[in-house]
Amino acid sequence: MSWFDKFLNKVEFIRPTYMVPFFVSLSLAISSLLSPLSGDTLTHKFEKPEEVPFAGETMEITEDYVIVISKDASPMEKNSAEKLNQYFEEMSGVSLRIVTDDAAETEKEIIIGKTNREGSAFTIDRTKLGDDGVVIKTVGEKIVLSGAEQRGTIYAVYTFLEEYFGCRWFTHDLIVVPKTEKLEIPKDIDYTYVPSIIFRETDWISPARSNEYKAANKLNDGVYGVISEEYGSSIRYAGTFAHTMGWLIDKAIFETEPEVFAYGKDNLKRTTDQLCLTNPRTLELAIQGVRSWLEQNPGAKIISVTQNDNQNYCVCSECKKIDREEGSQAGTMLRFVNAIADDIKEDYPDVLVDTFAYQYTRKPPKITVPRDNVVVRLCSIECGFSTPLDSGVIPENEKFVEDIRKWSEICSNLFVWDYTTNYRHYLAPFANFDVMQRNLQLFAENNVIGVYEEGDYTAAECDGEFAELRCYLLAKLMWDPYCDIDKHMYDFCEAYYGSGAQGIIDFINYMDENSGGIGFDMENWWITPIPNSIDIRNGLSIYAPVTSATVLRADEEDVAKIDAMWKLAKDGAETEEQLEHVLRSEMCWRYWKSCAYKGEFSNKDWDRRVAENENFYNDLVKFNIIRLCEGADGLIKEEKVDFASAPDRWK
Repeated sequence: MSWFDKFLNKVEFIRPTYMVPFFVSLSLAISSLLSPLSGDTLTHKFEKPEEVPFAGETMEITEDYVIVISKDASPMEKNSAEKLNQYFEEMSGVSLRIVTDDAAETEKEIIIGKTNREGSAFTIDRTKLGDDGVVIKTVGEKIVLSGAEQRGTIYAVYTFLEEYFGCRWFTHDLIVVPKTEKLEIPKDIDYTYVPSIIFRETDWISPARSNEYKAANKLNDGVYGVISEEYGSSIRYAGTFAHTMGWLIDKAIFETEPEVFAYGKDNLKRTTDQLCLTNPRTLELAIQGVRSWLEQNPGAKIISVTQNDNQNYCVCSECKKIDREEGSQAGTMLRFVNAIADDIKEDYPDVLVDTFAYQYTRKPPKITVPRDNVVVRLCSIECGFSTPLDSGVIPENEKFVEDIRKWSEICSNLFVWDYTTNYRHYLAPFANFDVMQRNLQLFAENNVIGVYEEGDYTAAECDGEFAELRCYLLAKLMWDPYCDIDKHMYDFCEAYYGSGAQGIIDFINYMDENSGGIGFDMENWWITPIPNSIDIRNGLSIYAPVTSATVLRADEEDVAKIDAMWKLAKDGAETEEQLEHVLRSEMCWRYWKSCAYKGEFSNKDWDRRVAENENFYNDLVKFNIIRLCEGADGLIKEEKVDFASAPDRWK
């Protein structure tokens, strides 16, 4: 007889009539213990915003208007005038003359950029506009589209066309220009906007393919696609922009000067994995490398002095001593980077020296603070991304929030390197749409002035989720973290996917609500086992297994509901292009179903599963999706594919 049978025999009060309340009480107790670990919930549900028509007084732009630019106009100002006129003509057929400011002044002028028209009826204080600030105003019948001299004017033109005429630049090749009989705008406009995030970058598809896309959506980096003068130029790095210590000093000197390189933590011997940051010779060589890159890249505004992408940092006695003093390897790194910043400051007063707070250097130091010409780029690689970083759900996120707040107290040039895809499964749904806005707001509220939203940087090889949508929304949020994200979501989806866009948005809402955290069901007071694949502490990571409930939770009933969402989207596509967009994005859902053995990919009907996998493979070929994950081994096989296996094994 087992101990439990003996227990039941001895404890008379446990009878069948009492079992239900007993287990209800037990379940409630367990539930109360687990509730703090129940993971994230839907942070933001996307809903179509109500359109509120403008009811104020308007004025009309007619053919008796002229566009005025300076006689000394920059290439950016000239292009701004030409683009404005181009879109006026496309919208309404109205084509205006472009004149310089030495022409006689008239009542009806659209004034572009910095001209001699300033000073009497209006003035613009450009000292407060940075490089990107926008000014749009009406002065009587005059319209002023101006701003900061670097990019403000062209941003003003695109903002004007977007806000008052509904023009949109959704992708590099999807531009929406509404037709209108009259070019009408509000009579009284007085709009000035200066972004708090002054460096805005993402590496999805469109930014690298179109300068106009970047200008229209206010991305200003030069890392993924250099911006021409006509579009205001870009903030450029001298040389490469990350993991530069492997390049600033020639590894060939390892044979003669091994002490320049790290005494590695992992192998306790000299290695070219990292540098020894306390050796004066290392600093001397690094300064030479920095100066060489700056000489080769005139006009660059930032130079990266950043650790290599491994954690085999130096643990020689001197480096360990400073690490202990500072309570973080970031202190040793900052002392090294500060010395470089001091050396180049006089010769390159406008250049910032950029370094990482990444993995082992993420924790702020106790003693050393960055120089005024040093950028610290804080990286969120360890975090969970299906819940806001400051939601209090995931311990690693809480540590990151503590770090960002401490860095913001000591660093005047704080950047963030953020992550927006699953690098192990590029085709898997990545449920971060509902948290992107809150995270950008967190950055802005902690004095972050630069953001790089790293996505699938090889998306051109594996565009099968929401690459273009994610890029568009991120660009809008980096420009204005407090924008109407619902409007941007619906604007994009209705143009890109068609009248069935609600099906796409329903799927995104479902995905956002049913990912991350832990996935057990406490309905009817009964606990179901927690799936082994769920990591309670980490939530949705950028390396999450595709079948983990942190990526998506859906039973067979849910699968049928989601299939109906995609059918709505496909049925609503009005053009072949829109249908292709829907089918391409549906690849993420089909990928998940096949890997999870759900729906038509179930192993209950093996022959059907094999046939559906072959169809899926053929569609990968049709959409030119050749990559499944990051790295050299992420490419899809071209032959000998086992269609019985899950597609994540087709590499």
